[in-house]
Amino acid sequence: MNQVEPGSNYLRFLPAVFHEGSKSGDSLGPSSGLLLERYLKIFETIISGIEDNELEGKKGIAETLNIISDIFHPRFSFLFDDAEKSFLPPLKDNEKTHFKNYFGQDKDTDEFLDEFLRWLAGWTALVLKDDWELKKKREIIARIIPIYRMRGTKRGLEEYLRIYVGKRINIIGDAEEFQVGTTSYVGKKTRVGGFPPYFFIVEVDVMYMFRWDNVPGDESEGLLSYLKDEFGIDWAEGADIHRSDDGKIIGITRDENSAEIRLDEEKGKAELVIKGYKDDKTYDLNVKKENGGLIIYNAKNIRASDIKKWKNKKKMIERIIDSEKPMHTDYWLNIKHPRITLGVNSNIGENTLL
Repeated sequence: MNQVEPGSNYLRFLPAVFHEGSKSGDSLGPSSGLLLERYLKIFETIISGIEDNELEGKKGIAETLNIISDIFHPRFSFLFDDAEKSFLPPLKDNEKTHFKNYFGQDKDTDEFLDEFLRWLAGWTALVLKDDWELKKKREIIARIIPIYRMRGTKRGLEEYLRIYVGKRINIIGDAEEFQVGTTSYVGKKTRVGGFPPYFFIVEVDVMYMFRWDNVPGDESEGLLSYLKDEFGIDWAEGADIHRSDDGKIIGITRDENSAEIRLDEEKGKAELVIKGYKDDKTYDLNVKKENGGLIIYNAKNIRASDIKKWKNKKKMIERIIDSEKPMHTDYWLNIKHPRITLGVNSNIGENTLL
């Protein structure tokens, strides 16, 4: 059996006559084994991905095929050792470089990951919002897996809506017992006969911000989304939230940006202060006691842009409900927003809406 130098693996599959000249370094004539060896190395490099400085670490076709199963695994397990147990771990710069070696050099890693997350979300009927960062998309997908198991239930629909809306969601599946003066009042909300079969009401309070005791905590993400959507604080998503030692101030920080929500429980109010490079912006907030806790509501003036935003949000919520509810059911969506109160949230000549 002919012995071939390391690096000429493909040449060994050819008859011995083609090996002549590969060791002796003969001239590169048409019948030279050295010429054939170098020619085959082109294919060997592309397919097998042997070490080659000109490729700058790019993997061959065979190496890429070996990790196909890991590509469709949410952890990209070929990048991490067994110590990494988190779901959809973020990629560091060195991991992005290693990842990129398996694909085209002109392919942006974050762009690839964004497409991958959209594909992965599709397996759970989850539609990712375009303005979500990669970190947020990872977190949402991780949260949607257990919610998907509750699909078609009241709790599942509530949790699903909170992901997109970040507001207080209340699903009413049955009417209260009819009792004049207790649950119903003549001329106001008298209802006879209850709900139709397989009918429910979805209430969304667009002015609800958060429960004071739940931030930092369960409602932190919803608060940050609210600050971004309703107050235009673009940097809020992914920001850190912390509470002062006396529990009266909630701080929100990200890089050099910061904001505070200051509570004055005695006066029954709070204020949002967005700190800027020149001037701070301050917004008054409403505080109500409900079920033994303090609930913070948005108290900003209502403008035409808010009405348009609520209508667009209503359409989005309806699309979600239609895709998640049981097919045989029907519903009514009630967007709870403040009515016009002159001198409180509307001023004549400025933002009166009829």
